[in-house]
Amino acid sequence: MKLMPPATSDDYAWQSDWEEIYTVTFVCGHDERETLRRFGVAQADMRPYNWEDIWERVEETDGESDLVVVTHLNGWTIAFEACGWEGNRPETLRELSRGGEAVSVMRHDYAASHHFAHAVDGELRTAFRLESPQERWGAQPDALNAEMRELGLTPSGPQEKSRYRHEIVALALALASRLSGVLFHRDMVESDALLGGIITAPVPDDPQ
Repeated sequence: MKLMPPATSDDYAWQSDWEEIYTVTFVCGHDERETLRRFGVAQADMRPYNWEDIWERVEETDGESDLVVVTHLNGWTIAFEACGWEGNRPETLRELSRGGEAVSVMRHDYAASHHFAHAVDGELRTAFRLESPQERWGAQPDALNAEMRELGLTPSGPQEKSRYRHEIVALALALASRLSGVLFHRDMVESDALLGGIITAPVPDDPQ
């Protein structure tokens, strides 16, 4: 199989004028239905959703959607949430990664706070806010420093403001693609109906 060249921000230039709030989660080790189950979707509630259905649910939930849809590519399940962020929760990401691996990127223009997180076999390894990548947490906060530096996500010192304004989400998606070896594209969720469901049993919050 031909290996994909290392992803760059150019591979995600299209998202600069796409949706303003979304989460993409790359999951390895689980198929579409198991991934939905780990998000908290009941088996009986899983069905196909098209792009119009996705946005209808956004309207029904006043912009805080509880719907997740999934597709599969080269051994990875890709989960998408429009105006949702369940995949960004550390509790959910750890559950998705048990027995495998999971990477999540959340874009939220209204909150002006975007997130990246990587977990392996139930352990959150590296996580950071995209506007301050030098402030990382997790069991291995420095594990991705070389890739981050190569992409332009400065792992130490101040982040370039111009880079943050124009490219920061694209850089995070490129980092996720370098870890997974697959590229996400808007056509995956806009073109065809995808299996999905409403999250009715989310992973419980960690004890305080």
